Amino acid sequence: MTIKAPPVPLHPPNYASLIRGTLIHRVHLSTYAGNSFNPCGGGQTRFAPIHDTSGRCIPSLYAGSTLDSAIYETIFHDLPAKAVMKTVRKSDVMIRSHAGLSLTRDMKLVSLRNPDLKKWGITRNSLIGTSPKLYGQTAAWAKAIHDAFRNADGLVWTSNQCDPDSAYLFFGDRVSASDFTVTMARHGATDTNFASDVRKAGIRGNIRITV
Repeated sequence: MTIKAPPVPLHPPNYASLIRGTLIHRVHLSTYAGNSFNPCGGGQTRFAPIHDTSGRCIPSLYAGSTLDSAIYETIFHDLPAKAVMKTVRKSDVMIRSHAGLSLTRDMKLVSLRNPDLKKWGITRNSLIGTSPKLYGQTAAWAKAIHDAFRNADGLVWTSNQCDPDSAYLFFGDRVSASDFTVTMARHGATDTNFASDVRKAGIRGNIRITV
Protein backbone atom coordinates (compact mmCIF):
# COMPACT_ATOMS: atom_id res chain seq x y z
CA MET A 1 0.00 0.00 0.00
CA THR A 2 1.16 3.53 -0.72
CA ILE A 3 -0.22 6.85 0.48
CA LYS A 4 -0.87 9.79 -1.78
CA ALA A 5 2.09 12.17 -1.66
CA PRO A 6 1.41 15.73 -0.47
CA PRO A 7 0.50 17.94 -3.44
CA VAL A 8 2.63 20.95 -4.29
CA PRO A 9 1.49 23.47 -3.40
CA LEU A 10 -0.75 22.45 -0.51
CA HIS A 11 -4.05 24.28 -0.23
CA PRO A 12 -4.15 26.39 2.95
CA PRO A 13 -5.15 24.20 5.90
CA ASN A 14 -7.88 24.53 8.45
CA TYR A 15 -6.53 25.52 11.85
CA ALA A 16 -7.52 24.71 15.40
CA SER A 17 -6.47 26.91 18.29
CA LEU A 18 -5.28 25.90 21.73
CA ILE A 19 -5.58 28.86 24.07
CA ARG A 20 -3.24 29.80 26.85
CA GLY A 21 -3.98 27.82 30.00
CA THR A 22 -5.26 24.72 28.16
CA LEU A 23 -4.23 21.56 30.01
CA ILE A 24 -2.96 18.64 27.95
CA HIS A 25 -1.46 15.31 28.95
CA ARG A 26 1.79 13.62 28.03
CA VAL A 27 2.98 10.09 28.79
CA HIS A 28 6.70 9.85 28.17
CA LEU A 29 9.86 7.98 29.06
CA SER A 30 10.99 9.04 32.52
CA THR A 31 14.46 9.87 31.20
CA TYR A 32 12.93 13.06 29.77
CA ALA A 33 11.35 16.02 31.56
CA GLY A 34 7.62 16.38 31.02
CA ASN A 35 7.95 19.48 28.84
CA SER A 36 11.10 18.44 26.97
CA PHE A 37 11.05 17.64 23.27
CA ASN A 38 12.21 14.39 21.72
CA PRO A 39 15.57 15.35 20.18
CA CYS A 40 15.02 13.10 17.15
CA GLY A 41 15.88 9.97 19.09
CA GLY A 42 14.15 6.63 18.76
CA GLY A 43 12.41 5.22 15.73
CA GLN A 44 10.04 6.59 13.14
CA THR A 45 6.57 7.56 14.36
CA ARG A 46 3.54 8.67 12.38
CA PHE A 47 4.64 12.30 12.11
CA ALA A 48 8.21 12.38 13.41
CA PRO A 49 11.07 12.76 13.08
CA ILE A 50 11.07 15.17 10.16
CA HIS A 51 13.71 17.57 8.84
CA ASP A 52 13.44 21.22 7.85
CA THR A 53 14.43 22.62 4.47
CA SER A 54 18.06 22.88 5.67
CA GLY A 55 18.15 19.22 6.63
CA ARG A 56 18.07 19.82 10.37
CA CYS A 57 15.98 17.39 12.40
CA ILE A 58 13.01 19.02 14.14
CA PRO A 59 12.46 17.96 17.78
CA SER A 60 8.90 16.86 18.54
CA LEU A 61 6.49 16.53 21.45
CA TYR A 62 3.41 14.30 21.32
CA ALA A 63 0.52 14.79 23.76
CA GLY A 64 -3.19 14.10 24.18
CA SER A 65 -6.25 16.04 25.28
CA THR A 66 -6.94 13.46 28.01
CA LEU A 67 -4.85 11.10 30.09
CA ASP A 68 -6.54 8.09 28.48
CA SER A 69 -5.61 9.28 25.00
CA ALA A 70 -2.01 9.83 26.08
CA ILE A 71 -1.89 6.32 27.55
CA TYR A 72 -3.45 4.67 24.51
CA GLU A 73 -1.19 6.56 22.10
CA THR A 74 1.95 5.42 23.98
CA ILE A 75 1.82 2.48 26.38
CA PHE A 76 -1.03 0.71 24.53
CA HIS A 77 -0.21 1.95 21.03
CA ASP A 78 1.20 -1.22 19.51
CA LEU A 79 -1.25 -3.77 20.92
CA PRO A 80 -3.07 -5.68 18.15
CA ALA A 81 -6.77 -4.84 18.33
CA LYS A 82 -7.75 -8.40 17.35
CA ALA A 83 -5.59 -10.13 19.96
CA VAL A 84 -7.63 -12.30 22.34
CA MET A 85 -5.27 -11.55 25.22
CA LYS A 86 -3.95 -7.99 25.27
CA THR A 87 -1.30 -7.46 27.92
CA VAL A 88 1.31 -4.88 28.83
CA ARG A 89 4.16 -5.64 31.18
CA LYS A 90 4.31 -3.66 34.40
CA SER A 91 7.91 -2.75 33.57
CA ASP A 92 6.65 -0.87 30.49
CA VAL A 93 4.55 1.31 32.79
CA MET A 94 7.29 1.84 35.36
CA ILE A 95 9.72 3.38 32.85
CA ARG A 96 7.19 6.05 31.90
CA SER A 97 5.79 9.16 33.50
CA HIS A 98 2.65 11.27 33.20
CA ALA A 99 2.98 15.03 32.83
CA GLY A 100 0.17 17.54 32.92
CA LEU A 101 1.14 20.48 30.70
CA SER A 102 -0.49 23.91 30.77
CA LEU A 103 0.08 26.11 27.72
CA THR A 104 1.73 29.45 28.50
CA ARG A 105 0.65 30.97 25.16
CA ASP A 106 -1.94 30.45 22.44
CA MET A 107 -0.99 27.95 19.75
CA LYS A 108 -2.15 27.41 16.20
CA LEU A 109 -2.37 23.81 15.01
CA VAL A 110 -3.13 22.39 11.57
CA SER A 111 -6.24 20.23 11.84
CA LEU A 112 -6.00 16.72 10.40
CA ARG A 113 -9.58 15.70 11.13
CA ASN A 114 -11.49 14.00 8.34
CA PRO A 115 -13.40 17.03 6.98
CA ASP A 116 -10.19 19.08 6.96
CA LEU A 117 -8.29 16.41 5.04
CA LYS A 118 -10.85 16.30 2.24
CA LYS A 119 -9.52 19.55 0.76
CA TRP A 120 -6.19 17.74 0.27
CA GLY A 121 -7.83 14.68 -1.25
CA ILE A 122 -6.68 12.26 1.43
CA THR A 123 -8.76 10.33 3.96
CA ARG A 124 -8.26 10.01 7.69
CA ASN A 125 -7.80 6.26 7.32
CA SER A 126 -4.93 6.84 4.90
CA LEU A 127 -3.11 9.33 7.09
CA ILE A 128 -4.09 8.50 10.68
CA GLY A 129 -5.19 4.85 10.52
CA THR A 130 -2.26 3.28 8.67
CA SER A 131 0.19 0.71 9.99
CA PRO A 132 3.70 1.61 11.21
CA LYS A 133 5.07 0.25 7.93
CA LEU A 134 3.84 3.46 6.27
CA TYR A 135 5.12 5.94 8.83
CA GLY A 136 7.73 7.22 6.41
CA GLN A 137 4.94 8.27 4.05
CA THR A 138 2.72 9.78 6.76
CA ALA A 139 5.69 11.73 8.14
CA ALA A 140 6.14 13.21 4.66
CA TRP A 141 2.78 14.96 5.17
CA ALA A 142 3.96 16.42 8.49
CA LYS A 143 7.07 17.76 6.76
CA ALA A 144 5.08 19.23 3.87
CA ILE A 145 2.73 20.98 6.31
CA HIS A 146 5.63 22.24 8.43
CA ASP A 147 7.53 23.62 5.44
CA ALA A 148 4.52 25.21 3.74
CA PHE A 149 2.86 26.91 6.72
CA ARG A 150 5.35 28.75 8.90
CA ASN A 151 2.64 29.91 11.33
CA ALA A 152 1.76 26.33 12.30
CA ASP A 153 2.92 25.33 15.78
CA GLY A 154 2.00 21.71 15.19
CA LEU A 155 -0.75 19.25 14.29
CA VAL A 156 -3.99 18.05 15.86
CA TRP A 157 -6.08 15.02 14.92
CA THR A 158 -8.63 12.63 16.38
CA SER A 159 -6.75 9.97 18.30
CA ASN A 160 -6.66 6.72 16.36
CA GLN A 161 -6.33 4.78 19.60
CA CYS A 162 -8.77 6.68 21.81
CA ASP A 163 -11.38 8.62 19.88
CA PRO A 164 -13.02 11.11 20.18
CA ASP A 165 -10.11 12.58 22.15
CA SER A 166 -7.46 14.66 20.41
CA ALA A 167 -3.81 13.89 19.78
CA TYR A 168 -1.19 16.60 19.26
CA LEU A 169 2.26 16.98 17.77
CA PHE A 170 4.23 20.16 18.44
CA PHE A 171 7.10 21.29 16.21
CA GLY A 172 10.19 21.87 18.35
CA ASP A 173 11.59 24.62 16.15
CA ARG A 174 8.48 26.75 16.77
CA VAL A 175 7.39 25.63 20.23
CA SER A 176 9.75 25.37 23.19
CA ALA A 177 9.72 23.78 26.62
CA SER A 178 8.97 27.19 28.15
CA ASP A 179 5.66 27.25 26.27
CA PHE A 180 4.43 24.58 28.72
CA THR A 181 4.17 24.68 32.49
CA VAL A 182 4.40 21.24 34.10
CA THR A 183 1.43 21.13 36.47
CA MET A 184 1.77 17.46 37.35
CA ALA A 185 4.61 14.94 37.20
CA ARG A 186 3.95 11.33 38.16
CA HIS A 187 6.61 8.69 37.70
CA GLY A 188 5.50 5.14 36.99
CA ALA A 189 8.26 3.69 39.16
CA THR A 190 7.20 5.59 42.28
CA ASP A 191 3.61 6.82 41.88
CA THR A 192 1.05 4.07 42.43
CA ASN A 193 -1.78 6.40 41.37
CA PHE A 194 -0.34 6.66 37.86
CA ALA A 195 -0.07 2.86 37.63
CA SER A 196 -3.67 2.62 38.83
CA ASP A 197 -4.83 5.09 36.15
CA VAL A 198 -3.08 3.01 33.48
CA ARG A 199 -4.89 -0.10 34.70
CA LYS A 200 -8.24 1.72 34.65
CA ALA A 201 -7.61 2.94 31.11
CA GLY A 202 -6.74 -0.60 30.08
CA ILE A 203 -10.07 -1.95 31.30
CA ARG A 204 -11.77 -0.03 28.48
CA GLY A 205 -9.90 -2.12 25.91
CA ASN A 206 -9.70 -5.36 27.90
CA ILE A 207 -5.96 -4.75 28.37
CA ARG A 208 -4.25 -6.27 31.38
CA ILE A 209 -1.08 -5.11 33.13
CA THR A 210 1.04 -8.16 33.91
CA VAL A 211 4.20 -8.80 35.90
